[in-house]
Amino acid sequence: MSIILAAHGTHSVTGRACVERIREALSRRLAEPVRLAWVDVCGPRLADVVGDGDLIVPAFLGEGHHVRVDIPQAARRASHVSVTPHLGADLDEDLVLQALASRVEEAGGPWPTTIIGWAGSTHAHSRAQARRMAADLAQHWQELGVRVELATPRHLPDELEAARRRGGAVGVASYLLAPGFFQDRLVEAGADAVSAPLGDHPAIIQALVRCLDVARDAARKAA
Repeated sequence: MSIILAAHGTHSVTGRACVERIREALSRRLAEPVRLAWVDVCGPRLADVVGDGDLIVPAFLGEGHHVRVDIPQAARRASHVSVTPHLGADLDEDLVLQALASRVEEAGGPWPTTIIGWAGSTHAHSRAQARRMAADLAQHWQELGVRVELATPRHLPDELEAARRRGGAVGVASYLLAPGFFQDRLVEAGADAVSAPLGDHPAIIQALVRCLDVARDAARKAA
């Protein structure tokens, strides 16, 4: 039995290195080995490495197709495979919020208008989760009077233009796990500043540990 951190996959060398740092940090925190596998784009692929009794931890901020379909399908390729809640599940939204706010502050924010840049999703739960994150971040900075909005890379240029007409600096809070295609699009949109992806922020590692704890507690109760 082994723990497998399952990530999306990216052509970005920097992105893959970022996810590897997440794996290393999680392994150190747990004091046990953690393997890394990818669901798409690069290898090793999760479906090719999952084995009997493995525990899969989906490193995904949203509950999209990979979390709902691809990872469960990979888990069925072996016996007695368990899958934890995904990283951005409702149970650890407070920790993801903590990491997101921290990354914004590292980048010099929050800005008068702070736009959460996310990848987008066709799944209603993921969209609702992103909207909650925007509302929670606005509440977090309520005393500062920060206007918090939400946009995908496709719609970010229009949101930036509208925000600049209102006046004041406009920055982007990267609601992404690692560098890659979507982070590049956020940077290219031309905001005054863009925060780094969440990466191996300590709150993200704690969120992954919480996902594991939930799965292990459920397994003990079922035994």
